Amino acid sequence: MFKLKFIPLAILVILLLILIFFQSWTFYLGTTDVTFERLLGTKPYQEIKEMSLRRYKKGVFSPHLFTISSDNEHMIIEHLSKDCAIQRIPIEKLPVEVRETDKEMVEVIEKSPYLYLSKSYNLQDPKAGRMCLLFRDTKKIYLFINGNL
Repeated sequence: MFKLKFIPLAILVILLLILIFFQSWTFYLGTTDVTFERLLGTKPYQEIKEMSLRRYKKGVFSPHLFTISSDNEHMIIEHLSKDCAIQRIPIEKLPVEVRETDKEMVEVIEKSPYLYLSKSYNLQDPKAGRMCLLFRDTKKIYLFINGNL
């Protein structure tokens, strides 16, 4: 027969299973591919061989930096031109918010052979337009994008 002393244990086990479910779901939502899809509205491109994500804890606009490895950077630029409406800019037009986020990243940007920035963006309301900044070093392509506040 069922004993009443096992009810608290059963409730504890159920709560533990709920906790494990939410921990797993939170981990899944934080993965690179899901974050890329959530921020850009498209799945990661097939030309991307490898991708990693760096989130900045401090920032006015919740910045994310994707590091992308690809053999076909022209297709990546073409895809991002459609998804982010980016255009090539000179280094002098680099937004102040980017310069204040990460000094090491700014050093890479200054040495980059090209620099692309979204034509229009709103840092306070990402739904009105995200800031996408695309640059590269000798080996990797970088996509700096603002997340949700």
